[in-house]
Amino acid sequence: MHAQLQEIKIKVNMHSEKCRKGVMKAVTKLSGVDEVSVDLPKEMLVVIGDVDPVCVATCLRKKRWVAQIVSVGPKKEKEKDANKLFPMMYCNAPYGYGYGYGYYPVYRSSRQAEGCVVQ
Repeated sequence: MHAQLQEIKIKVNMHSEKCRKGVMKAVTKLSGVDEVSVDLPKEMLVVIGDVDPVCVATCLRKKRWVAQIVSVGPKKEKEKDANKLFPMMYCNAPYGYGYGYGYYPVYRSSRQAEGCVVQ
C-alpha cells in the first residue's frame, strides 16, 4: 500500500547560496523524497515525499548543519490563482524564413490580442 505524501518543514542554518546548494544536494539523495524547496531568507527547507522526518534532520546534522524540525503534516495542494496566470495564445502568423504560416505559442499579459485565439 502506498503511504500518503507528507510535507516536512525544517529550519536549517544557511547563510549563502553555497549552503543552499549543499542542503539540496544532501536531501535529494534520500530515498522517498519527491520535492525539495529551500527558502534562503527564512532559512526554511520544505521536503515533500514518503520519508522519515528524523532521517532528513539526521542527514543534515551529519553534514554539519544545524537542523530543527518545525512541522510535519500531509502535503497541501496549492491553489492556483486565476488572476496570476496568463492565458496561452496561439497566433496564426508567418514564422521562420518565409516558409509559410504556422501556429506558435505566445504568452501575453493582455487578454485581447489582434489576430489571436485564447485557449
